[in-house]
Amino acid sequence: MTGEQQISMQDGRVDERETRTQGGRPQTLFWDESVDDDEKRGRCIIVGAGDFFGMPFQPAEEDYVIAADAGYENLKAVGIVPDLVVGDFDSMEVEGVKGVTGPVKDLDIFADAEYIHHLQRIELDGVETRVIDPIKNDPDMLACVRIGMERGFRSFHLIGGTGKRIDHSIANLQVLGFLAQQGMHGYLYGEHQLVRAIRNESVSFPKEMQGYFSALSLSDECHGVTERGFKYIVTDVTLSNMMPTGLSNEFVGTEAEISVKDGTLLLIYDWK
Repeated sequence: MTGEQQISMQDGRVDERETRTQGGRPQTLFWDESVDDDEKRGRCIIVGAGDFFGMPFQPAEEDYVIAADAGYENLKAVGIVPDLVVGDFDSMEVEGVKGVTGPVKDLDIFADAEYIHHLQRIELDGVETRVIDPIKNDPDMLACVRIGMERGFRSFHLIGGTGKRIDHSIANLQVLGFLAQQGMHGYLYGEHQLVRAIRNESVSFPKEMQGYFSALSLSDECHGVTERGFKYIVTDVTLSNMMPTGLSNEFVGTEAEISVKDGTLLLIYDWK
């Protein structure tokens, strides 16, 4: 990561500008005043057990780092000690933790699920650890998000949350939608691309942006979608999650803006 965004608000629109990195802030290119304020208060950084390409930025002192299950091994590989480890530990062996449901069936997960206030507390290598019952409806990553929300964080960076299992990758996109619905900010990092969900808002990009940009409907439908300043432009259209209409747009060296009046959009773009 080499920069962060300095923004200004004009006519209710977000204008994102790149400056040099300060305090290890990541270059998200999805910045607005509320995001900047939330980031300054500290980020909840959650590292999962998916494909891991190293840390896109170094955690700052005010950040809170959570290892989701075997995401702990990913953090150890880069020499970072998390503040908390959370998981059912089906992907990493922990002494005394079963990690699997065993030979059971016909469980009602909505009735039998374990919640974050009832997690078993242990220590792993001296790090506070919460063990999730494998009979649950929240995946480890979402459980980590809920803990971060409970601690007052509003900005969430999900790393190691793609690849290996496509179902987990899709689930983490839904976690972004959940955060957007709560009025919070979530970012999912791939090796070369970054994903954020926006809801009923607009985002502007500077002319220096390069590469591909996609906007895909996470809601059943997104109404009033407008894209300006890209290779392909649309005005006040409806996108559906049944059709990938917003795939593979491109930045073309001009200021660009995307907005959605009603619905949740996934924004995906090249970040390095």
